Amino acid sequence: MATKEQIKALKIDENVFELVEDTELEYLVHFAAPYTGGDKCLVPKGTAFAPSSPMRGDALYMRLVGENEELYAKMETQVKIKYDDLFFRLQGFSFFITEEQLKTLPLKFRSGSAERLLDIMRILRSPIYPLFT
Repeated sequence: MATKEQIKALKIDENVFELVEDTELEYLVHFAAPYTGGDKCLVPKGTAFAPSSPMRGDALYMRLVGENEELYAKMETQVKIKYDDLFFRLQGFSFFITEEQLKTLPLKFRSGSAERLLDIMRILRSPIYPLFT
């Protein structure tokens, strides 16, 4: 597992991209309870993301870039319907992107590239981090 310093050195968050068309994305829903749920929503064209940290071998967590109150409100409404009994414990949401999505989603990079993110994922998955030896 990479250390925080190694992950920071990869400069994951410098690969900022936006959706070039409305796209359905999955996300995690976090509650102040021993429970995390999931859902998906239609994210509007032009919404920008920056990867932030490793999630698992083939995915990175990503954060929204810019103002997104309408999207968050839509997501909260969906959570209220789906998880009504846990809604009062809602702590937030986590978007993520997989290797497959990097290859198939309609993305336009503001900085960095899909190829760079794929390289980062391969480095993070490697049992030995050659970048850091």
